[in-house]
Formats: sequence, C-alpha cells, structure tokens
Amino acid sequence: MWKPIILIILLILLGVVGFHFIEGWPFLDCLYMTVITIFTVGFEEVRPLSPLGRIFTIFIILGGVGTAIFAFTKFAEVIYQGGIKNFWRRRKMEKSLNNLKDHYIICGHGRMGRIVREHLEEENLPYVVIDINEQKLVQLKQENKCFIQGDASSEETLIKAGFKRAKALTALLGSDADNLYLVFTVKQLNPSLFVLSKAMDEEAERKILQIGANKVISPYKVSGLKIAQGLIRPTVVDFIDLIIGRKELSLFIEEKVVRKDSRLVGCNLAESDIRKRSNVIVVAIKKPGEEITFNPSTEIRIDSGDTLLVMGAKEAINRFEEIFFSLKA
Repeated sequence: MWKPIILIILLILLGVVGFHFIEGWPFLDCLYMTVITIFTVGFEEVRPLSPLGRIFTIFIILGGVGTAIFAFTKFAEVIYQGGIKNFWRRRKMEKSLNNLKDHYIICGHGRMGRIVREHLEEENLPYVVIDINEQKLVQLKQENKCFIQGDASSEETLIKAGFKRAKALTALLGSDADNLYLVFTVKQLNPSLFVLSKAMDEEAERKILQIGANKVISPYKVSGLKIAQGLIRPTVVDFIDLIIGRKELSLFIEEKVVRKDSRLVGCNLAESDIRKRSNVIVVAIKKPGEEITFNPSTEIRIDSGDTLLVMGAKEAINRFEEIFFSLKA
C-alpha cells in the first residue's frame, strides 16, 4: 500500500504549491482546497479561482480520481491476498485432504522428501506433504499442492493428513530421533499402515525396525553400495537407473498383489501365459511370509496374496492388469 500513499502525499504537495503560486493563498487555504479537490467532496472553493487556477484544479481532480482508483485497487488486492485468497486456499486444501484415500504421506520436505514427491507426481499418485518448516513448503503453496504445516508426529496433524485412510507413510524428518518418535506414534495409532523410514546409522535402523517400521533405508548405505556397484558393474547400474528414472526408457517394474478375484489364482506361470498375452516379464514372486523368488520357475503356483514383480512397457503393464486383474465373468 506504500505506492498509493506516496502518490497521494505527492499530489497534496503539488496542489498546495500550485495553489500558492497561482492564487497566492496562505498555506492552510491551499491545503484545504487541495484535499477537498482530490477527494471530490463537493464543497465550494475556498476563494474564487482565476482561469489558470480552474485549469490547475481540473488536473488535480483528474489526478485525485486516478490515484483513488489505484489506491482502492491496491487495497482490495491486499485484502484478497492476505485474507480471502488464503481463506479459500485453506478451504480447498481441507476439502482435498478429506477426499484423499489410498494416498501417500511424506513426512519431511527436505531433499529426499522433494525427490519422493516428484516421483509420486510422475506416477500421478495422490500424496500429502507434512513439514513444520514454512520455508520448505513455499513451492507447494505456490503450486497449490496438498500439504500440511505442522509437527508430523502430532496425532492432530496425522488425522488431518488422513493417515487412517492412507496407503503408506514415509518418515524423512531431519534426525533419527524424530523419525523414531514419528514411527512409534504412527504404529501406535494405526498398526496396519505401511511405514518406510530413513535412518542415518545402523543403531537407529535397528531401533526403528523394532518399534514397527515395515522398511528402513539408510541413504548412506544405499549410496555407498550404488557407488561400489558402479565401479564394478557400471552397465548394471545404468540399466537400474533407466528403470528407476523412467525418463529415458519406457520400461517399468511394477508390483501387483494377486487378489482373490484375479484370473491368476490357482494357475502356474506356464498356464497363465503372462508373457505371450500381455508382453510383460515376471521377474520375481513373493509369497506371504516367504523370501522373494527371483526368476521363478514356470511351474510355480500363483495364489491369492502373492506379490508379482513384472517388467515391461507402460502399455504392456496396463494390458497385464486389464487381462489378469479384472473381475471374473
């Protein structure tokens, strides 16, 4: 609002000086005449005006009206930006949060949190970001993304994020202690929620697993292993990067849990003929409570609850889901 205020002050000064030199009035008369002219209140002139004084008054009126319109516009903009717009943004955000289901909760929007969010956006998957630091949420606020500013380990914040309807939660807060407390809180409130946490050292990794985290990843350990593999088997690492990045190559690895109504239940891989019918490759099968079986035998039986890891183009994976995971006729 400082621009219109400065314009009004300058216009008043111009009017006072102009009336003084043109009409020769004292300061108070010049000021009074300038104010009633600028704000067009309709009072009579302080004294009779000369022809030059009337011309000058016309310009003061035009300048005053223009400045008043500019000031009103700026004032309305400030009110809208500071109150109304934020109110409607909050209402829209609350509505979006209430409608979320089978979504992912990202606790912590640091470097790792941003990467996770970007990948979820690439997959068109629903998510909500939680972070207590307002600066880390500026980009999300500007782009009208789904976020909550607050303590991720607070029960109130988790309820706002719809953690009981969520598909998974990832703990990516700044310290192992914060992640440990967050995982403990989530598992106390919703034990069935899949929780993935980061841990910076092995002791924290062990403790976070003990309190119920489904999976714990150490960024330093993963980075070190990748560097080592890059030195020993660079082509393998390049291939994995292509699959994970999904930008340079239209090749995807997806996991799919076999439901009771799936056409695959009771068949072995040879009978299902997945490769021929959908052009995807089953690279691994994980049965409940067992280790992952890589490059499974064609004789392995597929049961309800099994998780299939399939690799192929996006169109092939979509066709695989349509053929084998649609309801039986």
